[in-house]
Amino acid sequence: MGFFDQDSIANPFRIVNLVIGALMVLGGLSSFFPLSFRTVVLAIYTILFGALVILAEFSMPNQVARYASFLMSFIGRGLFYIFMGALVLAPGALRIVGGSVIMLVGAIYIVLEFTPSIEPPSNMRGDEPGYEAPVGETV
Repeated sequence: MGFFDQDSIANPFRIVNLVIGALMVLGGLSSFFPLSFRTVVLAIYTILFGALVILAEFSMPNQVARYASFLMSFIGRGLFYIFMGALVLAPGALRIVGGSVIMLVGAIYIVLEFTPSIEPPSNMRGDEPGYEAPVGETV
């Protein structure tokens, strides 16, 4: 089954998550300057977490499901996006827009957690083909 083969509502969520991951990577790249230890460390973390969000949309490695299980729910992903948006948010047009969009999507995801008519996409439920629940968890 390919990335866009599903007939469910998962495709818009996947596209939004890919955009958010790209904004994190771009925000991380833009925060390298001015060069200092703090900016370099924050930039590397932001880029790595952005890459993790992008990777999670294509396949959910067992290590991610085990150690970053908060990405498997709307509320966990929403809080994570708000945190990452706050890290990206800084002076500069790209950082302000990127951080604000990331935080807004995080807030929307938190609201979606409490909206019973919206079901999380398969990659956030753990029922995607090839997904194995971490030891001690059931899907």
